[in-house]
Order: sequence, then C-alpha cells, then structure tokens
Amino acid sequence: MALQSFTHLANTPIHYDRYDPGSGFGYGTRGKPFKPRATPEMINTLEACFNDIFTQSPFGTAEIITSAGAFVEKPGYHGLGQAFDLDGIFWNTEQFVALNYLKQPHLYLAIESIARQHFGTVLNYNYNAAHQDHLHLDIGSSVGFQKMSKSRVEYLQSSLFFVHGYQLGIDGVWGPETEKVAKAALTELGIGSTLAKRESWIAFLQATASNGFNLAST
Repeated sequence: MALQSFTHLANTPIHYDRYDPGSGFGYGTRGKPFKPRATPEMINTLEACFNDIFTQSPFGTAEIITSAGAFVEKPGYHGLGQAFDLDGIFWNTEQFVALNYLKQPHLYLAIESIARQHFGTVLNYNYNAAHQDHLHLDIGSSVGFQKMSKSRVEYLQSSLFFVHGYQLGIDGVWGPETEKVAKAALTELGIGSTLAKRESWIAFLQATASNGFNLAST
C-alpha cells in the first residue's frame, strides 16, 4: 500500500526530536517539524488515538507531538509504514516524555491506556532497554489481552501498581500473583473477573486512563 506523508495528528504538529542534543533540538525537547510517512490505515488509527488522548486529557489539546518516526527502511512494521514511535507530548502547562516513565507513571500509563485501545502492539518502557525512550505503536496485532504477551502483562502489572494501588511485582509474567490481583481489581472496578473478553480489556483500559489522568493532574 502506498505511503502518505503527514504533519499533524488531531490538529497537533508532529516534530522530530532525534537531532544532536547540542543543536537544542535533541531528545526531550520540542524538536523540529517533519513529515513522517505511513499507510492511510496507520494514519487514521493514529488520528483516532490522539483525538482520544486530547479529549480525555485534563490538559486539552497539545501543542506538539514528538516522534522518532514512522516508516523506516528496516524489517518489521516500521518497514511497512504501519508503526509509529511516540517520544513525547507537549501541552501548554504539562509535558510527557517517554523516558520519564518512573517520574510520571500516572501520565505515562494514562496515555498508554488510550494507545492500547487503538493498537494491539504497544511496546513500552518496561519491555526492553531499546523502548525506554519511546512508546512503539503498530497495527500488527489486534486489540485484546493476551496472557502470554510480555508487553501486555507488564502494562497490566504497572497499571495495577501505580494507578490502582495494588502491590505486586512487574515482570511481564502472568502468574498466580498477577491473576489474583487482577481479579480483585476487576471486581472492584465492576468489570468482572477476567480480561479474556475484548470488552473487559477495553473497560480496564478506559478506567486506567481516567484514573491515571486524574492522578497526573493533582
């Protein structure tokens, strides 16, 4: 499928922030405008995702989205134009930088929760060292919870710990502890007792986004 260039998502400019830090436009800054390329399906999914983020965020529509890019000539979904790396979001009064996960877990997880409602594959800070400085989003898998998915289980454990206040380890492994805590949290949230159904997973993502944004704004 042909790739298309885009400069905005949800009416917000996209900037590239992987220049030499000595230039003043390096990682963690607002960067410079650029035109990533992706398939129309990917662009439409990104558009819907960021519309949801800005609609639900207490900070409103952002001023800048920073990214390491979309289409890249390499194997995988970047090479298909079906992936996007989110480095940061800059509002007038707040900013999200992916590498600051441990400093702002509530905001990070709120944003990730909305991203997971649109993208089946989301690789985050805990996934591996290569993804600590960005959220990788791609449409290579369907939205839904999978017990054998390291990235999904890590997200679930992190959300239960940081956003919902439960004590458990964060290791990406679905075991008895995680199952017990998840069941208790789902029951408390009125979702049920399992994430096997897509609608239950979406409900958990929505609750985590709402609670995460509330905690991030207090």
